[in-house]
Amino acid sequence: MLPLHRISRNNPVTLPQANGPTDRAPGKIPFGLLIPVILAILCGSASALSTPPSGTIAGQFNQGIGIYWPYHVLLMSAGFVLIAAGFIIARYHKTGNWYNAHKILEAAGGACIIAGMVVGIYMVALSGFPPLRNIHEIFGVTTGLLVIVAIALGICIKRAKKSKNTIRVSHRWLGRITLGLMVITIILGLLILTTLLQR
Repeated sequence: MLPLHRISRNNPVTLPQANGPTDRAPGKIPFGLLIPVILAILCGSASALSTPPSGTIAGQFNQGIGIYWPYHVLLMSAGFVLIAAGFIIARYHKTGNWYNAHKILEAAGGACIIAGMVVGIYMVALSGFPPLRNIHEIFGVTTGLLVIVAIALGICIKRAKKSKNTIRVSHRWLGRITLGLMVITIILGLLILTTLLQR
């Protein structure tokens, strides 16, 4: 290192550059681009539910669950696949851009789960069944709330100044528990749906 009296215009001092990707690293997808996608999913599900079929009367199974169950299953399945893929990337495939991919998959999966819950609540109400009448519905609402909490904890990790490690551990374990509950909820839902469709 040059002594202080030798530092001049002819001998400039170069500070070392920080290692690691920057916020403007090439190939990184801005998280803000997810907002229109998430809104499109949620608004699409809401608009589909805002105009029920003509002649619909509350209490008619064929006008509720009988029509909307494929949308509910599709949204919930897509949400599960996206969230599971985000978990696998964060746990087993930490490439250079793993965090961005994890964040995108979890946010998109959460949007699908919320949209699927909206469809589920609507079709059950339209069929005339009371809410939270079976274990699938209870598990479904619980799992949906846990998904929201887990995503919120994930967002807080980067922004937290204190207790960052505690938030990170809570996020990881809550994510694992939520995935397990999602598998149980899906199995229970398929069993109940099979029974209802055979009526």
